[in-house]
Amino acid sequence: MSDSVAGGAAAAPPPAPLPASLPTPLAVLFDVDYTLIEPGDMFHADGYRRCGEQFGLDLDVGRWEEAERAAYEAVKARRERSGTRHDNGVYDAIAEAVITAMGGGDPEAVHACAEAVIAGWTDCRNFTLYDDAIPCLKRLRAAGLKIALVSNTNRSLLEVIGFFALEPYVDAAIASVEVGYFKPAPQIYQTALAALHVGVGEAVMVGDNPRDDVTGALAVGLAGAVLIDRKGVWDYPVPTIRSLVELPALLGL
Repeated sequence: MSDSVAGGAAAAPPPAPLPASLPTPLAVLFDVDYTLIEPGDMFHADGYRRCGEQFGLDLDVGRWEEAERAAYEAVKARRERSGTRHDNGVYDAIAEAVITAMGGGDPEAVHACAEAVIAGWTDCRNFTLYDDAIPCLKRLRAAGLKIALVSNTNRSLLEVIGFFALEPYVDAAIASVEVGYFKPAPQIYQTALAALHVGVGEAVMVGDNPRDDVTGALAVGLAGAVLIDRKGVWDYPVPTIRSLVELPALLGL
């Protein structure tokens, strides 16, 4: 989900040149979903359509872009009410917004379908590890860097680590449900740094969300933040990569 704002009569100044590399940190914090692992078909248009059929709903895949916008607005509304405190209700809000925007139907069926989608999100079998994840983690580990997972999620990151055999590479895993705060709140970053025993200026954050992963990390004082933009959709003035294969060189390794 993304948002863009255009406006203003005067042209914006050109962004400062991005650095060819960042200072090599002692630790790297990784977002999880869409950074290290990819949600499967169940969480895309056709997956919602198939889920809806199980509950008597006729969902229109042609309305997927509208559904994505509805999900964004649902998250925005929940955040305006609860701020950065972890909010389990946001997952229901997202799923029901998508289903409703795709055509909806009987409220009980919509709710049941949403619950099925949410249950699927907790099952690691519905995700795949990006091909570039392990080579990147191996390179960072070989260089002696500490690694943590930092995710806005209500599922067990220990299950994620075990399912994808990430134990040799990950030193700590911090989920918002455990800390009580979503990124970009400083508390979740501070918890990760404490778990790794590194200072705020000794770590870099890597994630796919400009607001939560990048702005949040920089606001708390991390040495840097890297945006992974696998589809090339962002124009954001921070170091940006299309693949995790590019990360070690960006960190001077």
